[in-house]
Amino acid sequence: MKRTSLVVAGFSAMVALGLIGYGCTSGDTVNNGTGGKGAGGSTTTTGSGGSTTTTGAGGSTTTTGAGGSTTTTGAGGSTTTGAGGSTTTGAGGSTTTGAGGSTTTGAGGSSGGLVSCPSPAPGDKTMCDLTAAATVTPCTKNCGIKNSLAQKPCACIASTVMPPTAWDCSNQGPCVYPAGFDGTCYKLTPAPPACPTPLPVSGTTACTNTTGATCGPLCGSATVGSYTTGTSTTAKLGYCACINGIWQCASAMEWPPQ
Repeated sequence: MKRTSLVVAGFSAMVALGLIGYGCTSGDTVNNGTGGKGAGGSTTTTGSGGSTTTTGAGGSTTTTGAGGSTTTTGAGGSTTTGAGGSTTTGAGGSTTTGAGGSTTTGAGGSSGGLVSCPSPAPGDKTMCDLTAAATVTPCTKNCGIKNSLAQKPCACIASTVMPPTAWDCSNQGPCVYPAGFDGTCYKLTPAPPACPTPLPVSGTTACTNTTGATCGPLCGSATVGSYTTGTSTTAKLGYCACINGIWQCASAMEWPPQ
């Protein structure tokens, strides 16, 4: 009886070991990890890549990765647009204009960049004061034929004529007529006759125009007194032209260029 029990116990142990072995080979083994799964002895790995986006203004970069792929797109850089520069226009002064920059405007005279003399304009050889705030020197004043816009410079200088200083409007520069001035009515060829007596007062005395014309005749001389100015009765050397029925006169030095 005891021998039989031992046989049965051994047989039972063998059956139990077989069942344990079957469970180890026929069951499922699952290994779960990041992106990993195994079933029935096989392993499948699936990964979905992450994405990174970086954006910058005036030079942007976007980087996106999916499933191991990378796409990089850059748009931008820098764009610089400038408009302007400088424009300089000077007419007896200066004007500078720049877009997106600075603007400077200066208004000067019409002769050599000088400003106009204060009104009333100084008279040649009259007294001046260099210490006076109102004394602008050098400066320009009207000259030549009335209303022609011609200008000449004057300066307050040391003088023996009107000590200690006097205006010099005779030796500082020529009488300059503006560009486009029409000198047709002031031609001295042929040489004009002497002016009538009493001598005409420039800008005041009436005259008779050449038939059918608005200017002419002419009269005067560079060596003989030919007209007065109304502010002085002293006869001046120069010429007169009959313009629209009035004698318009100027000195020989300030007569329109020929």
